[in-house]
Amino acid sequence: MIRALRYAWAIYFLVLFVVFFLLYYPFFLVLLSRERFYPKAHVLRRIWGRTIMILSGLRPTTIYEQPLDRNEVYIFTPNHFSYLDILSANVQMPFYFNFMAKSELANIPLFKIFFKTIDVPVKRSSLSGAKMAMNMATDRLKNGVSLLNFPEGGIGETVPTMLPFKKGAFRMAIEHKVKLVPITIVDNWKRLPSGGLESGGTPGKMRMYVHRPIETSNLKEGDEDMLAKQVYSIIESKFNELNQHED
Repeated sequence: MIRALRYAWAIYFLVLFVVFFLLYYPFFLVLLSRERFYPKAHVLRRIWGRTIMILSGLRPTTIYEQPLDRNEVYIFTPNHFSYLDILSANVQMPFYFNFMAKSELANIPLFKIFFKTIDVPVKRSSLSGAKMAMNMATDRLKNGVSLLNFPEGGIGETVPTMLPFKKGAFRMAIEHKVKLVPITIVDNWKRLPSGGLESGGTPGKMRMYVHRPIETSNLKEGDEDMLAKQVYSIIESKFNELNQHED
């Protein structure tokens, strides 16, 4: 019975996801037709996500270790255990940013429009593709646009243990002297286990803990390994702390 309810909720969530995307799609087409409208398209993504969360019984809350400066450029680095993490980032982070994520997402019809415009696809299997993505990301940072990158590079089979971090986001933060903000996504792995819909899902809380920014102006080339380990430890510690007494 419980398993049937989990699958029923997951199907209901997927239907909401698709239906509201189709309803908003004409507006996305207009707002993504000009780069100057991209921030408004990002706001619409937040409205889309918030609508789905409300109707599906998901309850997002965001905790800040300290307030972030909305006028500052950051690179956000969350853990990644569920496809809900993308929804969480859109809804629970009230900042304009562009995703920097694996290029395979651009092959998914519902995401293609974003990775052809506002977001940065990373083709890690190709040296030229990876270089092109880094150049695009650099341009965004220079133009005052924050980035969000999942440093695990995808959802692994070790959930809720993080995969080793890839170094690109940390190298970029050091090179451009951009503050890096670790983010701990606490509950999404329970809402949609195994990343997707294979095990069904459940409504409930979706906590996000935004850590204090890490200064990179004092770091140099070669420090990315140390920075990645520091961020990994910060996220892992907070994740374990907030899940310790949870069912």
